[in-house]
Amino acid sequence: MKKDIALVLSGGGARGIAHIGVIEELEKQGYVISSISGTSMGALVAATYVLGTMQDYKEWIYTLDRKEIYKLIDFSFSSSGLIKGDRLFKKMRTFIDDTKIENLKINYTAIATDIKNNKEVVFDRGSIFKAVRASIAIPTVFTPVYETNAILVDGGVVNNIPLNRIKRVPNSLLVGVHVNADIPNLQSGQKTSKREESIYLEKINNFKNHLKFVKKKSDETDKLGYFSLLNKTISLMVDQMAKMSIEQYKPDILINISRETCSTFDFYKAKELVRVGKEQTQKSLIGFNKKSLSN
Repeated sequence: MKKDIALVLSGGGARGIAHIGVIEELEKQGYVISSISGTSMGALVAATYVLGTMQDYKEWIYTLDRKEIYKLIDFSFSSSGLIKGDRLFKKMRTFIDDTKIENLKINYTAIATDIKNNKEVVFDRGSIFKAVRASIAIPTVFTPVYETNAILVDGGVVNNIPLNRIKRVPNSLLVGVHVNADIPNLQSGQKTSKREESIYLEKINNFKNHLKFVKKKSDETDKLGYFSLLNKTISLMVDQMAKMSIEQYKPDILINISRETCSTFDFYKAKELVRVGKEQTQKSLIGFNKKSLSN
C-alpha cells in the first residue's frame, strides 16, 4: 500500500546534500512523494527530483572533491555578491532546465526572498530553473536575481523550512527535513579521505584569500573572521525561525540532520552526507512507526 507524503526540504548549504539520501530511503521504504517544497539547497535537490535528474546530479556532486570544481567559481567582487555563479549555473542547467513548474507531474514550490520589497516569494509557477537560482542566492556570496521591481536572494532569510507552503494531496503525511538541527552529530561509518579533505581545504584557503578585500585589518578582539561571523549570524537567525515553523506546523515526521555534520561549504563530503541522510531517515521512520502502533 502506497503512503503519500508531502516532503519539505530545508536549506543548509552542503548539508542539503543529505536530502538526496532522505529521498532515496523514503522511496526504498515505500513512501510516494506526491508533493515537494524546498528552500535554497532544498529547492535545488527537490528540483532535480521532480525533473528526474537527481541521480545524475548525485553522481556529479560526488566529484566535487576534485580540483576541477574550483574552475566553476567566478568571483565578482561586487558589493552585491562575491560569486557571479555564471559557470556554476551553466553546469546546473544540465540538471535543471526551464520546465514550467505548473507542468510538472509532482507539485513543486521553492522559496526566495525579495529584499527590495521585504517579502517572501513563493515560486509555484514559471521556470523551475529561475526558482532555484533565486532560492540559492546566499546573501553576500552569490549575486542576487534582479527583476524589474524585485531583488531576489536565498529563501532561508524568511522561510528556511517551508512547511506552510507545500501543496498537499488529501491524506498525505507531512514530512519535514531539517538539516540545521541542534542535535549531536551522527558519526557515519565511512569518512572522507585525508587526500580529499586536503584538496578541499586548499581550495577553500584560496577562496578565503580572495576575500581579503572585504576586511579591514583585524584587531586582537576579532576572533571569528569574515566567513565565521557571517555563517554564525545567518545560521542563528535561520535556526530560530525554523524552530518556530516546526512548532507551528508540526510535521507528521521530522527528519533532523545535525548542523555539526559539516560546514556550509563542505561539498566535498557529499558521499558521507547522503549516507547520513539515509541513516537519519531510517531512525525517524522507526520512531514514527512505533508511535503509530501505540496509538
